[in-house]
Amino acid sequence: MSAATVPSLHGIRLSILSLASLMAAFGSFALLATPSGAEVATPLLDDADEVAVANNHACALLGSNSIRCWGENDHGQLGDGTTVDSTIPVGVVGIPDASDIDVGSYHSCAVLSSGEVRCWGDNSVGRLGNGGGAGSLVPVKVVGINDAVSVSVSGYSSCAAMSDGTVQCWGSNSSGQLGDGTSTNSSVPVTVVGLSDATTVTVGTDAACAVRSTGEVSCWGSNASGQLGDGTTTSSSVPVAVFGATNTAGVSAGASHACAVTGSAKVRCWGANSNGQLGDGTTTDSSLPVLVSGLTNVTTAAAGSGFSCATLTNGEARCWGSNAQGRLGDGTLVPSTTPVAVSGLTDAKGIATGLGTGCGLRNSRGVTCWGQNAGGQLGDGTTVDSPERVEVIAGLCQEPPDPGFSDVPGGAYYTEAVAWLVGKAITSGTAPGTYSPDDAVSRAQMAVFLWRAAGEPDATAPHGFGDVPSGSYYDDAVSWLVAAGITTGTGPGVYSPNAAVNRAQMAVFLHRATGELDAAGPHGFTDVAVGGYYEAAVTWLASVGISGGTGPGVYSPESDVNRAQMAVFLHRRGCGISISAGS
Repeated sequence: MSAATVPSLHGIRLSILSLASLMAAFGSFALLATPSGAEVATPLLDDADEVAVANNHACALLGSNSIRCWGENDHGQLGDGTTVDSTIPVGVVGIPDASDIDVGSYHSCAVLSSGEVRCWGDNSVGRLGNGGGAGSLVPVKVVGINDAVSVSVSGYSSCAAMSDGTVQCWGSNSSGQLGDGTSTNSSVPVTVVGLSDATTVTVGTDAACAVRSTGEVSCWGSNASGQLGDGTTTSSSVPVAVFGATNTAGVSAGASHACAVTGSAKVRCWGANSNGQLGDGTTTDSSLPVLVSGLTNVTTAAAGSGFSCATLTNGEARCWGSNAQGRLGDGTLVPSTTPVAVSGLTDAKGIATGLGTGCGLRNSRGVTCWGQNAGGQLGDGTTVDSPERVEVIAGLCQEPPDPGFSDVPGGAYYTEAVAWLVGKAITSGTAPGTYSPDDAVSRAQMAVFLWRAAGEPDATAPHGFGDVPSGSYYDDAVSWLVAAGITTGTGPGVYSPNAAVNRAQMAVFLHRATGELDAAGPHGFTDVAVGGYYEAAVTWLASVGISGGTGPGVYSPESDVNRAQMAVFLHRRGCGISISAGS
């Protein structure tokens, strides 16, 4: 969902491993170089420009334009190519150029610098917007959108605001929340009726709202609790005007209620109020906007599930409503129908709310969260609920451990990549203390690298290759590779496990393992054959900054890939890291 200011709702979109595994990943190497008795500070996520939180996962957009997500991942909503939960941030694969991010119950979406929208996770009722029905563990392109400026996501639907002032929505439409005048679900975007001047859009559980260039607010969808704000409880599959909403700075739709920041820097909310989430000191629903008690100098607001939050110009944050799991962040479990202070938060510049979790984006670009943590969505390395704020920990993409290999020197172009591989348990080297960075990568090794990077998923069928011995270290990996459509071998019944992998083949393997995402532009290499089997893969590799080639205009497709290069390719793909030239 999105936040009520320029960034959208259920989080302004401000922006895994257990604690034990975190300490294993960081501590076992770091402590070797630490004086006896000295404490090692846990590195924090400190480069966030946006954060969004939903039911049991959260995502952050970093200053590098890459994305980190954490929490529950049973539907692939973390976007790292696996279904492995993570209590600290992991990288969303293949996106180095995001400009906006939001998350829903079991899926997530991002706007790219090109104006495209990509989504990942569960795809029931078409919530990924790609025209298909299958979910995706990696980002897929939303059909037909090339000029989005922001995206908002809820449990079963999503909407994007376009540069021309229109709004496109997709997914569930059971309550008319797609705004196209029907109640028909759509797996591709449909245009919201009558909007041509929308500046932002926010999607709640079963309704959506947009701020218009006039400062007015229009909402559509379910109105059972008055969440459309038009003074009625009549649902509408087309936008209706929120009564009295003028000079609005931002709006946020939650679970059956919404809140808006007014031009006077106050907050008005409407809809369901059984938990006091409208903040007016009562528990009475209201189909008209009511003023939140005692709040002035508001900068952003976010409507969650049974609670709401806002940030003030002085950096403080206030929340009100239900306090189950500590979602108000005041250190208690006591609900409040009027705003209470989030304890100790004095430098917030944005706020995000989910099902039972709140997160604040700090001026330091760090992220702090509180409340429900069943899926690890607080990002602190635990799954323990907290009514007190905790800081989101840096993941392996930001702070990989020392790889501990004698043949991996500090500062080498591949050092951080190898460290990330070790932290992700993708490799332990070729021997104790040895990584062998200059050794060529065999097809057997490549299969294992990709399989482990995907979380060691089970294969749906045997591979059928006569040269892949049953029970070999790469047997399961090759089976998965075939089942996932990443390779068909080098010939009928032949995989060639000991053959070296060249740069053309590696591009194809990585491209297919990342869902064969579309490229954003031409590759620019003179030695990549037009129409070659690897051309599309190399084009994608170059467009997302995974490889800049081996020299100006040169990709060297026939050159073998060594273990150092393999580490770099996987690291950049897995962490959304982009380079302009190099390898």
